[in-house]
Amino acid sequence: MLLFKSYKKIQATTASLILIIVSGIAHASDPIGDIVESTGIGQIVRNNEEISISGNLIPVQLNDNAMTGQGRMLIEFLDKAQLALKEHTEVLIDEVYYDPNPSLSKMTMKFTMGTARFASGSLGLINKANIDISTPTASIAVRGTDFTTTVDELGRSLIILLPDINGDPSGEIVVTNQGGSITLNEAYAATMVATLDSSPTQSVKINGITPAVIDNMFIVAPPPEVTERIQEEMADDANEDQGILDVDFLEFTELEEDELAEDELEEFNELDIDELNVEYLVDVLDILDSSDLFDTLGEFDIKGATRGLNEESQFNVFLRDGNLVLYRNVAGTINLTIAAGNNFTFEAITPTWDGIITGNDGEEVFIFINQVN
Repeated sequence: MLLFKSYKKIQATTASLILIIVSGIAHASDPIGDIVESTGIGQIVRNNEEISISGNLIPVQLNDNAMTGQGRMLIEFLDKAQLALKEHTEVLIDEVYYDPNPSLSKMTMKFTMGTARFASGSLGLINKANIDISTPTASIAVRGTDFTTTVDELGRSLIILLPDINGDPSGEIVVTNQGGSITLNEAYAATMVATLDSSPTQSVKINGITPAVIDNMFIVAPPPEVTERIQEEMADDANEDQGILDVDFLEFTELEEDELAEDELEEFNELDIDELNVEYLVDVLDILDSSDLFDTLGEFDIKGATRGLNEESQFNVFLRDGNLVLYRNVAGTINLTIAAGNNFTFEAITPTWDGIITGNDGEEVFIFINQVN
């Protein structure tokens, strides 16, 4: 009975859409699905108006921008396709319409930030070839599939194909950008895309995970299998540019290097972050004023913080691919990536620390975060 009702609703929507195509008049207010689950903080941005969800289950429309803060959201479309957003995620529902002829139906969405999961619909109202999911660095062609994407502030995208209920691949997806394409057709197969013009990494299977554990930390600290594949491909690219005639065997300087040099011992990256080493109560009388802190990392002269874990602010500071990362996970997560060479001023007000961190005089970019419980 419920299925019959849903089908009638779809047919009515389809009829109106046929009229839209013929007349050229767009009805963006027609519902294309519903928010069926919502927890914590979330909102829909519609026509520049912010509609708070906060547990309310409302219809979604074309051009809605679905966003979560410290919360999660599940959207179900008319064809039973599902879109699940985890914390701090943003998805633009760009184009969705249903036609009696599935080959004329279409679905287009842009995953711009955070971790989202998409499962194609079970009613067969849209040909899978007409489903287009994109991130800032890649386009994902769907072939009857369940998959996740995790996107960071720079647009880097980690795409993972999920299994079906029997543990088999749920289909396949093709990840494409200006650098090339890669097909994922194995359960928990993954690829990382760094930029729009760099090719996706070769498919690698991630072991020992379930869909429930895939979140935004997968892009901050990728699974070992993904990290190893990235390093292998970087090494391969470097070797391709060097032939045997380019090697100078007289330039052997390894014995001159001090492997225990202080700079080497002080290197710090996301793998060194200890999520359990968090001071929730800090005695500021025991710690230097952060304004006295100064350090140099790569192209950044930093004031207000040093590399590694800063005890007063609880910010982990490190370089990743030449970019500066400020990461803090206390009563919520702050994760900032500053492109190499930028001048910036970052001011934060949190329940446990207020302060300012600047880089290269801080005159170009200003970032302000007011974090409350």
